[in-house]
Amino acid sequence: MTDGRMRVVWCSLVAGALILGSTLWLNCRGNQAPGEPAAPSGPSSGVNDSLYAFTSVATDPDGGSICYRFDWGDGDTSDWTGWVQSGQPGEASHSWHSSDAFVLRAQAKDTGGVVSAWSAGHQLNVALAWTKAIGGPYADFGVSVQQTTDSGYVVTGYTCPSGYPDLWLIKTDAHGNKTWDKTLGGADYDEGNSVQQTSDGGYIVAGYTQSYGAGATDLWLIKTDASGNAIWNKTIGGPSDDFGVSIQQTSDGGYIIAGYSAEVWLVKTDASGNKSWDKSFGGAGFEQSYSVRQTSDSGYIIAGYTTSFGAGEQDVWLVKTDAVGNKVWDKTFGGAGMDWGRSVEQTADGGYIVTGYTWSHSGNWDVLLIKTDTSGDEVWRRAFGGSDVEYGYSGRQTFDGGYIVAGHTLSYGAGSCDLWLVKTGANGECPASPDTAGQP
Repeated sequence: MTDGRMRVVWCSLVAGALILGSTLWLNCRGNQAPGEPAAPSGPSSGVNDSLYAFTSVATDPDGGSICYRFDWGDGDTSDWTGWVQSGQPGEASHSWHSSDAFVLRAQAKDTGGVVSAWSAGHQLNVALAWTKAIGGPYADFGVSVQQTTDSGYVVTGYTCPSGYPDLWLIKTDAHGNKTWDKTLGGADYDEGNSVQQTSDGGYIVAGYTQSYGAGATDLWLIKTDASGNAIWNKTIGGPSDDFGVSIQQTSDGGYIIAGYSAEVWLVKTDASGNKSWDKSFGGAGFEQSYSVRQTSDSGYIIAGYTTSFGAGEQDVWLVKTDAVGNKVWDKTFGGAGMDWGRSVEQTADGGYIVTGYTWSHSGNWDVLLIKTDTSGDEVWRRAFGGSDVEYGYSGRQTFDGGYIVAGHTLSYGAGSCDLWLVKTGANGECPASPDTAGQP
């Protein structure tokens, strides 16, 4: 090949390369990737097996249409949404089948198939929610529940297989399936009102007995091992009726018990159940306490009801004391009807969760759940129930930030009255319940 022809071929190759490069550069310059979408917008807490919607928004530098997809943080990614104009949001929904903290992200794609970077994350805390009925053909009541160190639950109440109630102690797994149960009692009425796992892995139960003790009805304390076998039991009371309804092991190894005679009754014992001191609270009417817990400042928080104070016939009564039982403040909650507080616990944020039952919500008894701040002021309130009667006796915050409630139901289950367990999310939400948004 002559030098002239070689120069022509070389120039043609160079010119072709320049044209191809220019075309590719123009094509790429004309189809830029969408901008990084905003972090998904939607709820920050929820419960398992419920559908939640999330949105995100991004812009396309070319002004074209875009679509979105979402990484749900549980190994699943949504399909691409439908096309929308640049700057318009896209939406997708998902449900989670386990309880955990999930981080959600969004991604955008343009009509040319170019995708954006993933967005910043949005955390969703999903709690486990379920209900469980436990019982047979007789009346069976669940009065107190606590989550145990193995993530299961321990429940006390009473069962009536022979006509007279016996104290009932039940251990379940994390899903409410019964592991074992024990019945304790004599020839008369004996009921369990409160249970807590103790530092040795066993359980302490407070209730009342008419089979034993000094009076018609006496406070009854029972200490068991990890399998529910009784180690010791104590009765506290005089010749009149004395009821023990709530117990907690205190930081000194002893126990604090809330109960009532004519007024709210607060009893402190040593590690063997011997009484150290007691206090009474009340007004011109009638008051009962049903729950006590030691608080982070070494004082105590008591829940019950009052007819001396508040807005209705009977109102939820919350009383805060110092370390030796002197009252610091008290609060009432309720409507025009009857509202009872049966359980209280200090929550992780320093506030309190109160469980009970209300007539003010629907004109029938429903489970009542109230969340307060550190000063006892209401944050939110929920009511749960069906067409018949439901009572809530005990509520606790669970490891996932939600709440577990024990009570009884006439609307659901296998018998005339069954134990009812309700698991909610962090804001009291529970899709398994017919009513999660009621405000008494």
